[in-house]
Amino acid sequence: MALFVHLALWATLVSLSTSELLIDVQPNVISEEVTPKLVINCSISNNHVQQFDMIKSLSLARYNENIKEFQILLSLEAATLNLTEYVQFQRSQIGFGNMYIILTFQEPTQSDARVYRCNVTGDDASGINISLVNKKEVKYETLSKPLLDEIRRLKKDADKNQCSSIEEEITDKKKQRSKLSFVGSSEVINEFIDPLTLTCSFQDLNLHPNKNYTVEFMYIFHETNGVIATISKGQTVVTALQEVGSNHVKGELSDEKLQEPYLHVTWRNLRSSDSGKYFCGAHVIGSDGRAERLNEMVTVKVKLPTFEDLVNVIQKLLIQVNDDREILQDNTRNIKSIQNELSNNQDNVIKMYKDLDNHEQNFIRIKIDLDSNQQNIKNINQDLDNQKQNIIRINTDLDSKEQQFTRFNTDLDSKQQNIISIKQDLESSKKDFNEHRQNISIFKDMLDTIILNRSSLLEDVKEELTKVNKKLQESCKCLPKPTSCRDIVSTKDRVVVTLASGLEVMCDTKTDGGGWTIFQRRINGKVDFYRGWKEYRDGFGDYNIGEFYLGNENIFKLTSTGQYDLRIDLEFKSKKYFAQYENFKVLSETENYKLQIGNYSGNAGDDLSHHNYMYFSTFDRDDDIWSLNCPERSSGAWWYYDCQSSNLNGRWGSTTSQKGMNWYRLTGQSNSVSFSEMKIREREKN
Repeated sequence: MALFVHLALWATLVSLSTSELLIDVQPNVISEEVTPKLVINCSISNNHVQQFDMIKSLSLARYNENIKEFQILLSLEAATLNLTEYVQFQRSQIGFGNMYIILTFQEPTQSDARVYRCNVTGDDASGINISLVNKKEVKYETLSKPLLDEIRRLKKDADKNQCSSIEEEITDKKKQRSKLSFVGSSEVINEFIDPLTLTCSFQDLNLHPNKNYTVEFMYIFHETNGVIATISKGQTVVTALQEVGSNHVKGELSDEKLQEPYLHVTWRNLRSSDSGKYFCGAHVIGSDGRAERLNEMVTVKVKLPTFEDLVNVIQKLLIQVNDDREILQDNTRNIKSIQNELSNNQDNVIKMYKDLDNHEQNFIRIKIDLDSNQQNIKNINQDLDNQKQNIIRINTDLDSKEQQFTRFNTDLDSKQQNIISIKQDLESSKKDFNEHRQNISIFKDMLDTIILNRSSLLEDVKEELTKVNKKLQESCKCLPKPTSCRDIVSTKDRVVVTLASGLEVMCDTKTDGGGWTIFQRRINGKVDFYRGWKEYRDGFGDYNIGEFYLGNENIFKLTSTGQYDLRIDLEFKSKKYFAQYENFKVLSETENYKLQIGNYSGNAGDDLSHHNYMYFSTFDRDDDIWSLNCPERSSGAWWYYDCQSSNLNGRWGSTTSQKGMNWYRLTGQSNSVSFSEMKIREREKN
C-alpha cells in the first residue's frame, strides 16, 4: 500500500512541475561529417507560462551575424496552430503542435552553429502585450585532420559491417590480434533511468616483446550521434555531450607502462536515439615507426523502463530521501547549535563594541584635553617669547636713550656757547639797526615821491592798451573761423577750438602731422561712460577733465561732409599702440549710427573690423545681432556684433571678462587699456 502512495506522490510532483518557456539543442557542439543531425526544440511546459494570461504565438529565431540581429525562422499561432516558415532550408525537417516547434537539420554545417532564440508573446492579466525569450548557443568544433580521416574510415568500415558473416569473421580476427579493450556498463539501458559507462583502454599483450607502442589519440564514436569523447596525447579529454560533466569523463595517454592509456565516459538520461553501435578507436605508433589503427565495437540498447523498473527507482529514491532526511536533521541540529554559539558570540561582540565605544569616548576626551593643554603651552611659550622680545626692545631703547642723553648734554654745552655768541652779535646788530632805521626814513620819503610820478604814467598806459584791444577785436571779426582741425596751428599738443559750424572740439595738432578732431578720449576714469542712447547721441564729458565723447550726431555730421581717416591711440602696460582705418563714417540716427570703415594699418591689431557695418548699441537700445543685451553684458556702448572684440567705452580699469576697455589683441577679454583716444582727420583734397 505504501508503494502505491509513493507512486501517486511521484505522479503529482511531475504534474506540478514549473510551467516555463524551454529551448533545447541536441547536441550543443557540432562538427562536419561527425554530427549527423542537429535538433532544436522550442516548447512551453504544461502549455502555460507564468505572468501570461493568454498566449498568442510561439516563434523560433537565430542570430544573423551580417545584420547583427535575430532572424525569425518559424512562427506558430497558438489559437489556430498555423505555422509560418520565414526561411526555407534544404536539409531540414519541421515538427510542430500544441505549444512546441521542432527544427531538425540533417548533417549540419558550420553555418548552423548560431545562437537560437525561442520567443513567446501574449497578454497578461491586465490585457497588456508582453513577451518572454530563452536562448541557447550551438558551438562549432573543428576536428584535427587525423581524427577526421579516422572517422571517415570508421564510417566506411561500419558500412562494410552490413554483411554479418564477413563482420563475424573480421571480429574474430581482431580479437586474435587486437590490443584494444572496449566495454560498456550494460548492453541494455533503461531510458532516462540507468547511466551508461563506456571504457576504452589500450592493453599491451606482449605479442612482440621487443616492440613498444605509443597511443597518439583515442576516441569513442556513436554510429548516428557522432563523436562522444576524444583525447590526444598531452591534452585533456574533450566531450561533445552536453550531459557529460567534467567529473564523468576521464582519460590519459601515457608512455609509462605502469599506466595503461584509457578513455572513460559516463552519462545519464539516455534516450532511444542513443541506442546502436559504439566504436572505440585508437591511433598507435610502434617503436619501429609503423602506425596502426585499432577499433572495437559494443552494442547498446536503450529501452523504455517497465513499471517494475520505475518502482525500483522510486524505492531507491525513497531510501535516498530517508538518508538525506537524516543527514538534513543532523545538519539542522548542527546549524541550531552553531546559531546558538553565534548568538552568544554576537552578544559578546556587542558588549565589546560598547566597551570600545566607551574607551573611544574616553580617548577622545583625553585627546581634546591634551590638545587644549598643548595649545595653552604654545600660548604661554608665545607670551614668554613676546616678553623676551619686549625686554630686548626696552634694553635697546634704554641704550639709545642713554646715547641721546649724552648727545643732548654735549649739544647743550654747545648751545650755551652759541647763546653767548648770539648775545654779542645782537648788541652789535642793535647798533646797525638804529643806523639803518635812520636811512630807511630817508629812503621812504624818496619812494613816496617816485610812486606819485609812476601812478600818473600807469594811467596813460592803460588808456593806450584799451585802444589797442578795441582795434584787435575789430580786426578778428574780419578773420574767417576754422572749418576743421586741419586749419589749426598751435605750439600745444591739444587745443580746444570752435569750428565755423559752432561746434566746440578738441584738436590734436602734433600726432602724424596734426589736424585730428578727437571724438573720444579716456585718460583717468573720472567720467562714467556707461550711459544711454540720448547721451551718446548728444555727447558728454569735460574738456578740462580730459575725458569726453563728442556725440554720434556730431560724428555723423562731420564724416558726412567728406572722406575721413580714423586713428585710435592706445596705451597698455606703459607701451603705446595705434590702429588706423581708411574711409571712416558713421551714418545717421535713422540708420542707428551704423559704422563703416576701410583698410587697417598700425601695430595694435585689427579689432574693429569685426564690428564693421554694425549698429551702435546702448543698454537702453540694443541693436546687436546676439540674443543677449551686449551693452549690459559689456558695461559699455559700442558697435556690438556678438558681442565684441573691442570695447573702448567699457568700464575703466576693469579686469572682469568682457566688461573693461578691451582691445582683444592687446588686452584679451580680462584687461583694460590705460589710455584711449579716437580721432578723425579729413583727407586732403587733390
